[in-house]
Amino acid sequence: MTPLMRQYWDIKALHQDKIVLFRMGDFFELFYDDATTAAPLLGITLTQRNKKSSDETPMCGVPHHSIAGHINKLLKLGYKVAICDQVEDPKTAKGIVKRAVTRVLTPGMVYDSDTLEQTQSHYLCSFDEQSLACVDTTTGESFYFENLKTKDVKRLLSLLPIAEVVLPNNSELKTFFMGLVSFCDEGSDVTSRIKAYMQTLGGEQALRVLKPFEKRELQQKLDLSATVLRHLEIFATYKGEGEGSLFYAINRTQTSAGARLLRQWLSFPLINASEINSRQERIEQWMKDAGKLKNVRSILQQMGDIERRLGKIALSQCHARDLQALSQSVKTGLSALRNSFAGSGLESALEKELEDQAQVIEKTFVEEPPLSTKQGHMIRQGVDASLDEMIELSTNSQGLLQKMEAEEKEKTGISSLKIRYNNVFGFYIEITNTHKDKAPAHYMRKQTLTNAERYTTDELAVLEKKVLSAQTRRNELESEIFESVRQNVLKQASAFLRLAQNCSELDIFTALAWLAIERKYTRPEFVQNGLHLKASRHPVVEQTVKKTFIPNDIELDPQGCLLLTGPNMAGKSTIMRQVALTAILAQIGSFVPATIAKLPLFDHLFTRIGASDQLSEGLSTFMVEMTETAEMLKESTARSLVILDEIGRGTSTFDGMSLAQSILEYILKDLKAMTLFATHYHELTKLEGFSQLKNAHMSVSEKNGEIRFLHTLTEGPALKSYGIQVAKLAGLPAKVTERAAKLLQQKENQKRTSTQQLSLLDLEVEEAESYSGGDDVLTVAQHSQDIQNQIQILQEKMDQLNAIREEIKSFSVSSKTPLEAMMKIAQWQETLN
Repeated sequence: MTPLMRQYWDIKALHQDKIVLFRMGDFFELFYDDATTAAPLLGITLTQRNKKSSDETPMCGVPHHSIAGHINKLLKLGYKVAICDQVEDPKTAKGIVKRAVTRVLTPGMVYDSDTLEQTQSHYLCSFDEQSLACVDTTTGESFYFENLKTKDVKRLLSLLPIAEVVLPNNSELKTFFMGLVSFCDEGSDVTSRIKAYMQTLGGEQALRVLKPFEKRELQQKLDLSATVLRHLEIFATYKGEGEGSLFYAINRTQTSAGARLLRQWLSFPLINASEINSRQERIEQWMKDAGKLKNVRSILQQMGDIERRLGKIALSQCHARDLQALSQSVKTGLSALRNSFAGSGLESALEKELEDQAQVIEKTFVEEPPLSTKQGHMIRQGVDASLDEMIELSTNSQGLLQKMEAEEKEKTGISSLKIRYNNVFGFYIEITNTHKDKAPAHYMRKQTLTNAERYTTDELAVLEKKVLSAQTRRNELESEIFESVRQNVLKQASAFLRLAQNCSELDIFTALAWLAIERKYTRPEFVQNGLHLKASRHPVVEQTVKKTFIPNDIELDPQGCLLLTGPNMAGKSTIMRQVALTAILAQIGSFVPATIAKLPLFDHLFTRIGASDQLSEGLSTFMVEMTETAEMLKESTARSLVILDEIGRGTSTFDGMSLAQSILEYILKDLKAMTLFATHYHELTKLEGFSQLKNAHMSVSEKNGEIRFLHTLTEGPALKSYGIQVAKLAGLPAKVTERAAKLLQQKENQKRTSTQQLSLLDLEVEEAESYSGGDDVLTVAQHSQDIQNQIQILQEKMDQLNAIREEIKSFSVSSKTPLEAMMKIAQWQETLN
């Protein structure tokens, strides 16, 4: 084992659960299992340490200047990383360069916040059965909840963007969270556990930019579960894309911090009317002065992210440009606030303090400082007299020598006198033999040449020492000045964070005002006598459809239920979702897409929309549907909004219909929650004895067997389902849809009373009839065989798809080369096509 590998293993032994990045010159190297694990994940080549010898140590490397992206990729995948850096200058090192772990990183302790999603928080979390605390180490945001129920803890864990959870050693609560769980010594409460973990990994400086922990009340917020956020596509579509979500549709913020605050508001809407009205007042105030609104938004557009920039300044790898970005953001933020209606909202002393700090930064650093703080050339001249001397010496040594040479020529009268430098003898005065007798007595002989003598003087020796050490001393002084400015900024972290908070609020209020003007939103009114939306629109769909969105009037009495029927694609889901989204927008304080909006303040919002399996948890589509419905029925109150779409479709016809009717009756009789209930079971439209139940349907125009969706909400139940017509629009073969139409007519004529689910193939002999299929005449029995054959083909294709899915699940990425992986993916694509 070489001394280098012995050094590596001494360090790796202390960090066996982490991937160690080992600095060697301009690269961070990874060895052994770390290399074989990380290489395929990072898309870099796995090689050997010394291919020409018998040393087959697996190895891969990354240039030190591009390490941030690679580190955050590993963190995002759930790995922990230890950065082992060179802690002495290789030029002055005797023997092997000293190395040590300078930082330990986990998914919750980010290396470089610039590589993260800028509009989303990134939480490190700790919790127990009754409380939960979160810290965003990139922004300093810190908060906690207490007096929670177990279900509340689980809800928050699924709702918040948590990167990592910290629990006491041997905690049994780790099953509550599906992501990365780390352990540390138990603290007195969740906030001190979490701070101890941060200090262990990042030292005291990791805690310096934390805001004081803010106590938040879950009870004062509209109850939205992760399921509801997913069903309503609040932050991402079903495909996992941001575009097409509510957040994407309404986000008009100009800063990343403002966008993060908007995400918080959407995750936790208010239920307090006075707080909501206060937000509405501020939005309306901006709407009344479009010129001022436009001006402030243009200022905010130039503002950086104070919170994340400050978080980066607290880390050792920060540089002068981070301080300059902070300074510019402070000046921009103060300008935006001063141009607002309420001013900055900061005390005058605090404002002056922030301005002074920004000015110090501006006057200290050159316009484009280098990214390294160890190589100088970042501090302006005039900041420090000692530094100015070092700058002069290091950058103008030739000029100084020429000046001294001229002075010596004048003093001695020797016009051929020269002052020069070489690597062996350093600085020297050279006088030819012709004039050596004129050399002053204080000249000390340094070297004798054939045609000349070389001398030195005390003054030249001092200059030589200064010049040769000037660059080193310059670098040291500049690093000291940089660190002094950095520490002064960190001392005022709370002031910077207050400014950031005020700017984020200003950004979000001006953004919602701009949205309301741009999309013609109206201020909602909160009432207790039901729900009335005039010309209501879906806030996302109206921005994405190419044709004009058709608004609808929606009215519900207190504790009322709107039973929606009609074909798929007619717009039932859109109507229900837009009511839910309107309620959420109203309760974050936003204006809403309607011309009149009067609605109650809801305490819970529940949705059951769409179908999805959770196979990894052993749950089928129908089980997921029933599980979510069960939670809804348990938690709903008379002040809740309930959205149910096509309940009971995952089982047999009569099972599903019975369940749907029973669930609807329970909501009407027991829960009395305001409900929108969409169904294809037309039998439910005939329920009697419930005055709060209203039938409605989405209008359809039918002509010559062709249908056109009008997307208009109309009173009364739908008269038919139009399923076969929709199947035609979807592109089913004409043979299938024509046969389906005949079967439907037979069943409607016979009006069977059987309690068993009907089947397309459940035909008795007396029902058999022939039908024309071009030149051939097929019997029903023969056609049934055709359908069975098609079903067999479909089953075979499903088997293929399942086989591919199993291959993907078991595919070992780490053991394959990039080429092998690409070839396999190409094979899967060919099969699917």
